[in-house]
Amino acid sequence: MIYLKTGIGIELRGEDMLISALQSNFAGEVFTHFKRIAEYRQRDKEGLRREIAFFFKSKGLSKENIVLGIPRSDIVIRHLDLPAEVADNLKQVIQYQVQSFEPTEEERSYYDYTVLEGTGNKKRLSVLLAMVKKSLLDEHLQLLLVLGIKPVAVIGSSMALSNLFSRKQKDLRNKIYFLADLTPTSLELLALRDGAYVYSRGVSKEIGQSWSDLMLREVNEAASKIRLGPDDALEKIVLAGEASETALGELEADVPACELLKNSVKFEAPGDNALHFQEAACSLGLAYAGIARGLPVRMNFLPEELRQHQTRWAYVPAFILGLIIVALLAALGFHRMIQNRTLIQRLDQEILSLKAPVERVQSLQRRSDATETRIRTIEEVFRKKDMNLEVLKELTSILPADTFLSTYTYRDGIIQMAGSSGSAPDLISKLEKSPLLKDVTQKGQIFRDAQTGKERFNFEAKLER
Repeated sequence: MIYLKTGIGIELRGEDMLISALQSNFAGEVFTHFKRIAEYRQRDKEGLRREIAFFFKSKGLSKENIVLGIPRSDIVIRHLDLPAEVADNLKQVIQYQVQSFEPTEEERSYYDYTVLEGTGNKKRLSVLLAMVKKSLLDEHLQLLLVLGIKPVAVIGSSMALSNLFSRKQKDLRNKIYFLADLTPTSLELLALRDGAYVYSRGVSKEIGQSWSDLMLREVNEAASKIRLGPDDALEKIVLAGEASETALGELEADVPACELLKNSVKFEAPGDNALHFQEAACSLGLAYAGIARGLPVRMNFLPEELRQHQTRWAYVPAFILGLIIVALLAALGFHRMIQNRTLIQRLDQEILSLKAPVERVQSLQRRSDATETRIRTIEEVFRKKDMNLEVLKELTSILPADTFLSTYTYRDGIIQMAGSSGSAPDLISKLEKSPLLKDVTQKGQIFRDAQTGKERFNFEAKLER
């Protein structure tokens, strides 16, 4: 299959690294590959680099469009409510806000922001600001560089998950969704209001705590933070992550508005990839960010000097190549049209010249069909004669001397026989060689008779017509 775009999502999920490939063509996106590397930090770096390189090479994947996802615990999120008048100078305003959150030089941060759409208030700007400590992200990037990975963008994994969900829904207006990303030991709850990313919080799951208690507590906390009014209704809680299917079984009784992400977001997933969909949800969102445009949360924590920039001239070769391909396709279509017209004229002439011979052949064909019908009638008469004597004669000649039949039945072309033999399994090959029998199969188990010492068998075969 030919794919037009390929996005690779790499999620740093606790001690594990998850890699997902999402490829697109004219029919849509396809979840083509998935790999989970456990405890990647403790692994030998050279061995891990070779393993990752082999995965990309063996799957035919490029490393040119990798989006890295970092965990919620690494990110500080602030929702800013600003007057609309600052829109023209928003970048400077955000910079002042970031400086106020950085008390010391050692706590410098990489940051990015996005204006949230769909908040409904045109006089105010709702801005999502996200920051990650410079030292923390530099550590992640340095490790990935050692492993031969250079991402084109870095974003929070749960932000990518919200982008994936939002883009796959037909209408998010006047609706509130909660997205829950569950690992065996933690839960991160996101809130989407009118499609806008308005809330995020991650918590650990205590030992012995049920998913129902934890989910209800976090849902109530989220509802109070985003100020749900009496007329606001929660549309649905959508579960993702490797613990989501286990948690769903506990939640259905107490939180009925729950469903798995794979029921809301559908990708074609060949092979075993569909089995990993819930586990790979965030990394799929990251891969989706690499091939989609116009995402609700558009962020990239990479500093400017590490981002890949393409000038307008970089698109010129692709544009020229596209024009050449279009011209060649047009010429090919025109050439084929002329060829088809010439061929049609030639075929018309040949059809006229062959008209008389064809009529003679058709006459012969009609007589042949009539003869064939009579032959089939005669064959049917012969086919109905009793074949039992011929079959029994055949069995007498091919069965070994130490083989005895205790039962024999024939009905509607099916022969069933049972008996005993010194070596019952060898009988099937002998019966298959008979010109009268086919599809010989064993029915039930072959067992040894304690009295005779022979093996009891039960076979079924079809009569070769």
